[in-house]
Amino acid sequence: MPAEPLSARAAVAAYAQRDNLRVVDNVVYWLESDPASGQTRLMSWCEGDVRQLTQTVLNVRSQVNGYGGGAFCVLGQTVYLVNGGDQQILALDTQSGIVRPLTDVAAARHGGLVADPVRGRVLAVREHLDDGYGVGQTLVSIDLHSGDTLTLAGSERGPDNLGCPALSADGMALAWVEWRLPAMPWEQTRLRRAVLDAEGAVLATEDCSIAVPAAIQQPGFVDDGLYALSDHGGWWQPYRVDDFGRWISLSLDNLDCANAPWQLDERHYAWLGNNRWVRVCFEQGLPGLIVVDEQGRMVRRLAEHYTDFRAVQGAGGYVYVIARSVDTLDSVLRIDPESGALETLAGGEQTPACRAMAPPEPFSFRARDDQSVFGFLYRPAAGPQRPPVVMRVHGGPTSAAYPVFDPQVAFWTSHGFAVADVNYRGSSGYGRAFRMSLQGQWGKADYEDICDAVTHLDRQRAVDGHRAFVMGRSAGGFTVLNALVQTDLFRAGASLFGVSDPESLRHVTHRFESGYLDWLLGDPRESLTIWQQRTPLFWADRIRSPVIFFQGEQDTVVVPEQTETMAHVLRRCGVPVEVVRFADEGHGFRRAENQAVVLERTLAFFRERLAAANEP
Repeated sequence: MPAEPLSARAAVAAYAQRDNLRVVDNVVYWLESDPASGQTRLMSWCEGDVRQLTQTVLNVRSQVNGYGGGAFCVLGQTVYLVNGGDQQILALDTQSGIVRPLTDVAAARHGGLVADPVRGRVLAVREHLDDGYGVGQTLVSIDLHSGDTLTLAGSERGPDNLGCPALSADGMALAWVEWRLPAMPWEQTRLRRAVLDAEGAVLATEDCSIAVPAAIQQPGFVDDGLYALSDHGGWWQPYRVDDFGRWISLSLDNLDCANAPWQLDERHYAWLGNNRWVRVCFEQGLPGLIVVDEQGRMVRRLAEHYTDFRAVQGAGGYVYVIARSVDTLDSVLRIDPESGALETLAGGEQTPACRAMAPPEPFSFRARDDQSVFGFLYRPAAGPQRPPVVMRVHGGPTSAAYPVFDPQVAFWTSHGFAVADVNYRGSSGYGRAFRMSLQGQWGKADYEDICDAVTHLDRQRAVDGHRAFVMGRSAGGFTVLNALVQTDLFRAGASLFGVSDPESLRHVTHRFESGYLDWLLGDPRESLTIWQQRTPLFWADRIRSPVIFFQGEQDTVVVPEQTETMAHVLRRCGVPVEVVRFADEGHGFRRAENQAVVLERTLAFFRERLAAANEP
């Protein structure tokens, strides 16, 4: 007998996400989401004992740049963490549970925390606010006893963004990346290296950047010097930066070793000692974890069952990593790099939704500019040979979809729908040229690739292209609406906090993405016609397919007006529309009950469109 369809609540139940791994003195720390409350808690593992270190009322989350990262660091038995409520740094004694404030800076957010054990200080990226809006960033060093602060880089008001601070083991050298608005950190950044004095102040700074455009990320120090990832050779690859500023390649393959750095603390490689590195590599967008020697030659693949890796750490001869797979929840792994033996320290649960996940089937096709575009298809276990299909558009848009467990996929396939994730042009993990190919092409290349993916899968007889639906979140919602403007291919669409009017969003979005729209669409002063052509709101009268919208009322990235205005205009045009609002959500829905509502309402909405045509 076929399995019973998953309920929405069963699909999202226990969907705890894990990230921000740290290993200090043989204790493993990470952040873990609580699906019931939507809060993020601090967890630890030590000698087989897993502990929750923060109470449910404390939400550990940075909001620097809107997406955060680096929300905690560890010094001895004290964890310094960012309180999600006021964005101040707290000190948590892990033995007593006592929490005390470290900072009390009005109108500021903190993230990218790094411990300075030599001086008893914490380094942080501080984002300065004016009426809630970011106006500048500084890299600060905070004394753990007095709270006195040294400013190491940046300015309280200015166009520079700061990220990825890294200290050498002796505390005398500091590195970080900078990028100047309107650039994004995957477009062009600079690498800075500084010498610090005994108190932690900057004595001298040098620019270690490359003469050609490059997005540099994830600097770090090893005994013999400074390392970083750069894509100036076409791919995000590791390099050693010597004392003369020369960049020495440590890779032999044309593969990305990182994805787009939306957060402050991305980490995709680590030094293991004994002439060995561990790094993530993306082969046609599919992440793998490998051990390589200092010349970049592969020694071994690790954890081959897993299909995404985050927060890579090397400590005590082991690899520690947050890993994701198709059929389990996020896992905290410890791996022996010599034998490949791995141990699950936490997570790795297999829920009913995990067991319902269909295996991913990679597919590819040629885009209209002849580039190869890749995606993943998930088929329902039962139902017609050519099922209806839900095309999912990832957000970003400079991001990517990976073949990992996703409660949405499990839910849809259990209800007889195929699901297709498309890494359209501009996605990360396929090299710099592919990522940059969305420049000036957003609203065209992305929707073309989604539509062409439907056609490709229909021709392959994998899905019924006449029963296609499309859904996307944030930037993906923009693609959904543009696809509905440009084609009648889809029976209906679902936009989750999607962009409908880039021009109005340009004036109200947060600082981090304040210039992103100009990169994606072109300077509106020079490309006004293109902006109008690709603005769904401007062409709403062309949409005939019904649309369901979901919006968090606290969203400061894609503000609620983007949904409300579009829905209002579509109703005036006679298009069937539903709008679901969540008063307690921002940019992304964190509470399980709200995630379940999205699935239930979207399924009912799409089924109604099939029923109207007398189709199952």
